[in-house]
Amino acid sequence: MSHTLYAFMTGIGFQLALMICFCGTVLKLLLFFKRVARKDRAFLTFFSFKYAGRSLLCHLVPFISRTSRIHPEMTTATAIFHGAVLSLPLFYSAHGVLLADSGLPRLPRFPEPLSDILALAALGALLFFLGRRLFLRTVRYISTPGDHLLLFSLIALFASGLWARFQMPGFPEATLIHLMAGNLLIASIPFTRLSHIFYVLLTRGYAGSEFGGVRMAKDW
Repeated sequence: MSHTLYAFMTGIGFQLALMICFCGTVLKLLLFFKRVARKDRAFLTFFSFKYAGRSLLCHLVPFISRTSRIHPEMTTATAIFHGAVLSLPLFYSAHGVLLADSGLPRLPRFPEPLSDILALAALGALLFFLGRRLFLRTVRYISTPGDHLLLFSLIALFASGLWARFQMPGFPEATLIHLMAGNLLIASIPFTRLSHIFYVLLTRGYAGSEFGGVRMAKDW
């Protein structure tokens, strides 16, 4: 049973998650641009790749924007988490095997000690995020059940991955949990806050173009 579920999650299940993610993202982007064309056509006239790119760069690089300097602990945790979550799915050695099995190109691999450090650091960052949502009143006030569910899903993803990596007791079940959590998170990207992966290009582009090209001011 577990072998069959493993084969499904690394084959058809993974491909299905990618398809749902791709189709959902394309649909949401089409609906977004349709709303823009109906409600804010002016945006299309003042959009600037120069100012959009400048804004995106200044918000992506840690400690350039004023907000990131005001909250250095949040900036550090965010940078660590994003660095790990964007690189490990592609460059962790075991993931390379799964990519190849799914018909995707196999990419270069990180040394395993580096992968372990990144995964542990990302788990630590996620626990920091959880602590903020539970104990910081201003963050707790705006948190929704969906935010907590997403955060717990990410914690389960990294914790189960580390459990399987070090082959602790019950690691076959941890491997299945890791695969299921990963596929569900990929499929959920267009429908949760994870959609900022794509929307950040649009939101920062909008703000950067308005502030840089219209107001002649910085937005960072």
